[in-house]
Order: sequence, then structure tokens, then C-alpha cells
Amino acid sequence: MEKTTERQKFGIRDIMTIAAMMVITFLVAMIIGSFTLPFPAVYLYGSAGIDAFIGAIFYLVAANRVNKHGLLFAWAAVYGLIQGVMGYMFLIPYFLVVAVIAELTMIGKDTYRNAVRNRIGWTVNAIGNFVGCAVPLWWAWDSYQEMAVSSGFDANTLNMQFSMVTSPALMLLGIVITAVLAILGTLFGQRLLRKHFQKAGIVG
Repeated sequence: MEKTTERQKFGIRDIMTIAAMMVITFLVAMIIGSFTLPFPAVYLYGSAGIDAFIGAIFYLVAANRVNKHGLLFAWAAVYGLIQGVMGYMFLIPYFLVVAVIAELTMIGKDTYRNAVRNRIGWTVNAIGNFVGCAVPLWWAWDSYQEMAVSSGFDANTLNMQFSMVTSPALMLLGIVITAVLAILGTLFGQRLLRKHFQKAGIVG
């Protein structure tokens, strides 16, 4: 029993692997955000899904190398902390809830090396990220407007975003797009793992 507990603790190498993959994923998300912002429909409905598609590759590398519970919780929780540092402190508890739900989908042995379970966990995380974009508007629309304008949002984008978050149908559309891209990302990432990363010895 003691041996199992020790094996489930994050070591220095595990933390470095997770941190490296998360940094790459977040940098990719920032680049995608800057490229899609001039196209409001793509930014609002597609950016979270595109992030999830590309980020799935790096998440799967971390998942297969580390294969320890708590990874997905840490991934979502750190994202929430980053949002808090950026000024959205009320998003920290929201992303902690997302982190718990995503991690619960990974209960079981060796689930972080199970393609189907990774697909489920990563998709839950991606949907949480998309819905998280709506939370600031539900929570504090006036404050969000000021921050969004200072970040480069124009009136058209804000109006479209307000329409999206106040329409269950449009929110559902965004969730579906995000989920589909997240699933496709894990399928593509799993293929890359088999063809390249495993041969290179990056993952087992």
C-alpha cells in the first residue's frame, strides 16, 4: 500500500513535464486568441475548441508520461489561477470546480494512459474553458466591458459575446463546437503519440 501511495506522488520530473506542457499549451492559446480576435464569430465560438484541439497533443504527452491522478485537476486549477492573476479573481473557484469534475472523470487505474478516458477528461476540461468565457459576463458585465475594451475588444465583439451568453441555444452551439474539436484533438494527438512520440522515447 505504501508503494502505491509513493508512486502516485508527483516527483520533480513529473512537475517539470506538466509545467512544460502547460506553458506550451497556454502560449498556443494566447497566439490563437490574438489571431482569432479580429474575427468575432471564430473567436467566440471556435477559439476554445481550437485551443483544445492543439492543446490535446501536449496534454496527452504529459498524461502518458506522468500517468498519475491529479494531473487534470492541476491543469484546470492552474488555468483558473492564471485567470485570477489577469484580474478575474471570481474565476478561480469556477475553475476549481471544473478541475474537480475533470479529475473525477479519470478515476481508476492507469486512466491517464487510456485513450478513451483521456478523451473524456480533456473534453470536459475544454467545455469548462468555453463556459468559463461566459462567467465574467454573467458575474460582472460592467467590469468585464471595461477590461475587454482595454484588451482590444471592439463593440461588435462585445455585442456578439453578450448575445451568445444570454442565449442557451448559442451557448449549446459553442459547447458542441468545443467538444467536437477537443475529441478530434485527442484522436489526432493519440495518433501522433503512436507514430512519433513513442518511437522517439518521449512517452512510454
